[in-house]
Amino acid sequence: MDLGCGNGFLAEILLKSYPEAYAVLLDHSEPMIEHARVHMKDYMNRCEIILDDFSHSIGRYVEEGTVDCIVSGYAIHHLPHTKKKELYQEIYKVLAPGGIFINIEHTASSTPEIEKLHDKLFIDHLSIHNKKDRQEIAKEYYNRPDKEDNILERVDIQVNWLRELGFKHSDCYFKWMELAVFGGVK
Repeated sequence: MDLGCGNGFLAEILLKSYPEAYAVLLDHSEPMIEHARVHMKDYMNRCEIILDDFSHSIGRYVEEGTVDCIVSGYAIHHLPHTKKKELYQEIYKVLAPGGIFINIEHTASSTPEIEKLHDKLFIDHLSIHNKKDRQEIAKEYYNRPDKEDNILERVDIQVNWLRELGFKHSDCYFKWMELAVFGGVK
């Protein structure tokens, strides 16, 4: 299951790696679902692509205790913290014993100073990568329309939520500034 699937790139990796697997892709954005349908055209017999908001209930698309792997890429951080916790609990319920949850996510910095450093490095990267003036990029970055949609929480706090829910091996597997890969096993 791929929550906030975007164009389906995470589900595609899993379907390529596991030729017998079947995937359920969920996203609330119609344009992203259309991108997923195009991007995943070679896998349409092995996946279901659903337009819906995963914060409502993922359990209506799969049976409890049957999903081997749930992934999410840069989507869950848009939920309020109480909804994040509820979603993690629902993820735990639908995972099969031994099933894994991996979240590739934008997380809060642990201090304001680290957040400033992250922003500086990210703006520098965008400026160099896009060959644009740094001040122009910084203005766009700080005034981007989706900034208010980001409801960030520190990764250590989210990993602790997973542990409290019963996930084993819960950890942050990779982190660079505000970008983190974390999860756990049922």
